[in-house]
Amino acid sequence: MNSVTIVALAWALVHFIWQGAAIALVAGFVVAALRRARPTTRYAVLCGALGAMLLVPLMTFLVMRLPPATTPSPASAVAASFAPVMAAVTGSPTFPSAAEPVWFLWLVPIWLSGVAILGLRSLAGWALAQRLKSLKTSPAAASVERAARRLSERLGIRRTVRILNTAAAEVPATLGWLRPVVLFPVSAFTALTPEQIELLIAHELAHVRRHDYLVNLAQTAVETVLFYHPAVWWVSGRIREEREHCCDDLAVAACGNVSLYVRALATLEGLRGRRPALVVAADGGSLLSRIQRLLNREQRQGNAPPAWLGAFVPAALVLAAVVAATSPQAAPATAGTAPKPTGDASGFLSELTASGYPKLSVDEIIALKDHAVEPRYVKNMLGAGLGVPAVPQLIRLRDHGVDPDFVASMVSSGLVSDLDFETVIRLRENDARGDDMGRIRALGFGPFTAREVITLRQNDVTADRLYDMKQQGFDNMSLEQILKLRRSGVI
Repeated sequence: MNSVTIVALAWALVHFIWQGAAIALVAGFVVAALRRARPTTRYAVLCGALGAMLLVPLMTFLVMRLPPATTPSPASAVAASFAPVMAAVTGSPTFPSAAEPVWFLWLVPIWLSGVAILGLRSLAGWALAQRLKSLKTSPAAASVERAARRLSERLGIRRTVRILNTAAAEVPATLGWLRPVVLFPVSAFTALTPEQIELLIAHELAHVRRHDYLVNLAQTAVETVLFYHPAVWWVSGRIREEREHCCDDLAVAACGNVSLYVRALATLEGLRGRRPALVVAADGGSLLSRIQRLLNREQRQGNAPPAWLGAFVPAALVLAAVVAATSPQAAPATAGTAPKPTGDASGFLSELTASGYPKLSVDEIIALKDHAVEPRYVKNMLGAGLGVPAVPQLIRLRDHGVDPDFVASMVSSGLVSDLDFETVIRLRENDARGDDMGRIRALGFGPFTAREVITLRQNDVTADRLYDMKQQGFDNMSLEQILKLRRSGVI
C-alpha cells in the first residue's frame, strides 16, 4: 500500500464517522415512521441502511483516489459526483497527499488490527457453530421429521432440511445455507408440548426460507470491517430484532396459534444460554418485546433511533473539520485578514514558472497540485543534478517519497552508471544510502548498474566490508566475486 492509498483510506475511515451516524439517524426515523408496517418492511429498510454503510466509505475512498485528467470508469464517475458533497460538508481537500500528520497515518494500521482481531473471533465462532452439527447430535424422531416436512411444504421450502437432536445446545438453532440443519435441544422435549415443538420448528424453518444464515454472515462481515462505529452495531442489532419478528409471523401463519407460540417463547426464556454469534436461533432478540408484539399487534413498540445518534452527527462533523484543519495542507488564517483560498492557482502557477516549468498544460498543473508537488520541491529537484524530470516523473518521485537530497546524494556518489529518475525510485525503495555508495566508489569499486547496486545492498555489502576486503589484498574484484566472498562469509 503506497502512501497515497493509506491517506485515502484514513480519510474514508474518518469521514465514515459522520456518514454512518447520518445513515443510522435517517434509518431510525424511517423505521419509526413504519412502526405499524410489517416487520419485513422495516427489515428491508435496515438492511438497506447497513448496505449503504458499507458502500459509502468505499465511495469516499474512490473519491480520494480518483486520479485527475483520466477517463473515469463507471465507479469512478459515481465517485466524482460524490466529491462536491464531501468538500461542502468538511472543507477538506478532495484529493489527499502523502503530507498528512504521522498520527493520522496510524489510523489505518490500528483499523486493520481491529479488523484482524474481530475476523479471527468471527472465524472461531463459525468453526464452533460448524462443530455443533456433529457434537452430541442424533437424528430426530420420525414424528418430528414428518412435522418438519409438512411445515416445509407450507412455507414453500424446496431444500432438504435436516432436524437433529442435540445435547450441546439449550435452544433451537439453524445452521448452514446450502444444506441447512435445525438443531433441537433434547431438554426442550421435556419442557414443551408437541404442538409447541412444532411451532418452534416452524420458526427455524422460517429462517431457512428467508436465507437468514447467509444474511447473518454478511452482517458479521460488515460489523468486522466497520467495527469502530457504534451506529453500525445499532443498525445490525435492529436487523436481528426485526428478523425474529419476521420469523415469528411466518411461524404463526404456518401453525395458526398465537397464544401457544407465546407460551413456547416464554418457556425458551428459561432455557436461554450462550451460543456462537453466527447461529440464528429461536431465542434471538428480546423475547419480552417479541411476546408483547405478538399479544398486541396493533400497538407497535416505538422504533425511534437512540438519543445519542442525534448528537453524534454534529459531533462527528466537528471531528472531521478538526482533522481537516490539522492537516499540513490547511493554511492558518491570520486574524483580521481573509484566508488564502486553498485553490489559488495564480500563486502556484507563478512559482512553477519561476522553478523552470513555464509551459505546462492544465492537466499537468492539476496533477502536480493534487499530488502535493510543490514549487519548492520542483526547484530543489532541478538542482539535484540529475536533469529536468517530466511532470509524470515528478509525481512518481513525490508519491514514492524521494526527496531532492536523496537524488543529489545518488548523483554525487558516482557509483551508478545508469542513474535516472526511475532508477532513483528503485534505489529509494531498497534503502540505498548515498554516503555509503560514495565511499564504495572512493575505494575504487564500480561504477555499477542500478540493479547491481541493489544486489549489493540486498546482500549487505557495505563500504566497511569492501574496505576490509581491500585491506586483505582483494582488489579490482568483479561483482560476482564480491558476492561470492560475501555469501561464503569471507567479508
